[in-house]
Amino acid sequence: MTKKILMVCLGNICRSPIAEAVMNQVLEREKLHHEWSVDSAGLGGWHSGSLPDERALSVLKQNGIVYVNRARVITIEDYKDCDYIFGMDNSNVAELKRRAPDNSKAKIKLLGDFGLEASDKIIVDPYYLVGEEAFVKVYKQCLLACTAFAEHLKKQKGNTLF
Repeated sequence: MTKKILMVCLGNICRSPIAEAVMNQVLEREKLHHEWSVDSAGLGGWHSGSLPDERALSVLKQNGIVYVNRARVITIEDYKDCDYIFGMDNSNVAELKRRAPDNSKAKIKLLGDFGLEASDKIIVDPYYLVGEEAFVKVYKQCLLACTAFAEHLKKQKGNTLF
């Protein structure tokens, strides 16, 4: 049975698609991709059906990743189906926890809690910033966090409390 990870940000066109793509790449590199599926969603529907921001797509392409998913809003089913739901900042995590149904099986976490220094745990929304520099930072933060999470998975593998 495949376990599921969901990456969540505000609108699902910047941070969470980058995190989704990076997590997929890391899980494949670590030979965990057969056990896990990764998706992304937003807390709001402003961009539903849209491709990610062009700057996000450009940064992914520069790192050898082609991304084709479209923005969507998190659903109640996501809480029931996913093993982990990662928010990109504290506001995302707080809202995810507030919306979580009583029967949620998902562990809701801040992605930056894995592998990032305390001063850099928050993956800041780059949407309103000019240029790609902030998107490159998001990519680098996601790469560190996803790699650390994959290491966590490898350590936990075989643990029935996983």
